Amino acid sequence: MTSSPHPTEHQQPHLTVTATVNTRAVSINLHVHQGETLALVGPNGSGKTTTLEVIAGLLAPDTGHITLNGRTLVDNTTWTPAHQRGIVLATQHTHLFPHLTVLDNVAFGPRAHGHPRHSAHDTARHWLTEVNAAHLAHRRAHQLSGGEAQRVNIARTLAADPHIILLDEPTASLDAHAAPDIRELLTEILTNRTTILVSHNTADIDALADRVLTLHHMN
Repeated sequence: MTSSPHPTEHQQPHLTVTATVNTRAVSINLHVHQGETLALVGPNGSGKTTTLEVIAGLLAPDTGHITLNGRTLVDNTTWTPAHQRGIVLATQHTHLFPHLTVLDNVAFGPRAHGHPRHSAHDTARHWLTEVNAAHLAHRRAHQLSGGEAQRVNIARTLAADPHIILLDEPTASLDAHAAPDIRELLTEILTNRTTILVSHNTADIDALADRVLTLHHMN
């Protein structure tokens, strides 16, 4: 792996990850600073999505150490479940619950963290407004366009109030008209938020990334 210099390199990293996943031949060594958007690039099979899955807690590494703001999430004796990490993975496939309205989809995170229904709905309405999707609140997933669904997905991510946002190809499934709108929205929303981005789209990386880390196949 190689990376470009970062102006706050002397600061304590917000997130540090060293890990290996032998079955996928992936070795991870990275850090991210508070408020930084780090883009992961590299050829197919170099471990970009695997890295996000390890950080999110969806995949256990064979060896590794992950710390978030000084708190150990993973080491030889520690395993923090995904729902206790304060990390949210948002992918190109929005995976909205089909039986719930948009409002209830966005409120799901706060509700899962114990917030009462009215408070969770207030949070959901706030973030739907922030992503220009308040008018979609009472629709269901099958009634949304690709761009609308991704806006709802972003609102749902933010409503969970994560410490880290992981974005896996956020514009890949969008058409040529919707992708620039979502990219512009992310440029605004991600300001001062700690984010790791995976994208094959150079426009995403140019618009969103503060720093780029290139992943290579493990020897």
